[in-house]
Amino acid sequence: MAETRRGDLRARLTALAGLVVIVGGAVLVLLLAGVLGGQGGGETESGVTIEDAQVLAPPPAPGRGDLDVAPKVGALAPDFEISDYNGVRHRLSSFRGEPVYLNFWATWCVPCQAELPDMQELLDRHKDELIVVTVNRREPLERARLYFQNIEKLNGKPGLSFSVNGLDPDDTLYQEYRGLGMPVSVFIDANGVVTRVNHGLIRLPQMEEAVAEAVASAAPSRGSSPGGSIGY
Repeated sequence: MAETRRGDLRARLTALAGLVVIVGGAVLVLLLAGVLGGQGGGETESGVTIEDAQVLAPPPAPGRGDLDVAPKVGALAPDFEISDYNGVRHRLSSFRGEPVYLNFWATWCVPCQAELPDMQELLDRHKDELIVVTVNRREPLERARLYFQNIEKLNGKPGLSFSVNGLDPDDTLYQEYRGLGMPVSVFIDANGVVTRVNHGLIRLPQMEEAVAEAVASAAPSRGSSPGGSIGY
């Protein structure tokens, strides 16, 4: 009987040790990926420090002062200021008048690698009527910059660049937008209203559909005064 209890105890201890190893390995992977720990941001080659993203109160949508502010369809998108790879700050609301495609990504995100070239193709097709803001999560500036330099476009040529190549060093923006998994895509119309939110991989046809939806959302209704709409 005593020998049986000792055997059971050894089995439980072995199982516990295995669990500790698995958890420890998962934590190590997350640390290396930049998900845990303060690895995001850094300094540009010219010595400019990449500042954390700052969440701001958005200006109201034209004629829609009653809207909630939230990362959900039909609400005003939370406004923010974010640093790009050169340390230049950009504010979301400064792009009012144009639809915005906001995307959260990271180098360790396998679906992002498939999605980003489609996003570049989307922007190349509609560069005069669409803003694409990419937001790297918690990674060093140089890692994100080199990744964009080396990843291939759909035509096979290397190098991606969007309207804003942004950085979110401490996940301030990702948390504000209630991200679930990766990647996360938020489509915003010309008035600053969220028209679609996607958690997970989407491809070029879905992107085209979502942008057309955002354009239609901000178009003036029949009989209203013109303004705030963008051709597509």
